[in-house]
Amino acid sequence: MKYTRQGKILFATKDPLCAVQLLSLTKFMETDISTDVIWENICSRFLIFDIPVNTSMEELAEEIQGENDLDVIEMRRVLKQNSVKDMSPVLITVLSTTIPDEIKIWFINQKIQHFIDRPRQCTKCYSLAHAS
Repeated sequence: MKYTRQGKILFATKDPLCAVQLLSLTKFMETDISTDVIWENICSRFLIFDIPVNTSMEELAEEIQGENDLDVIEMRRVLKQNSVKDMSPVLITVLSTTIPDEIKIWFINQKIQHFIDRPRQCTKCYSLAHAS
């Protein structure tokens, strides 16, 4: 447990049962609290290309989870402004540190591209060692 500069308390644990108990907290020392998970180092992101725009995100998430044994956390379409396309790439975040080279969607093995975020950089000293 440590305090942050923003006045928040940060708990870190590697035990999943402890994490579940921490996430279920509603009060701490007679103070109402809200909890959240920092998904870094426990999830992976990848892009799937050529997904029809008229396909709902819920339908796509169900297909990925059902066919590939992956837990989808977040999905987002990657669209350029003022573009009118029938197909678009989808950025998918899954709860896993490793992801396969391809996944099965609608009876087709679809190749995926690993997605790596830009590193956070301090705006004052431009160091990559810490975020501002």
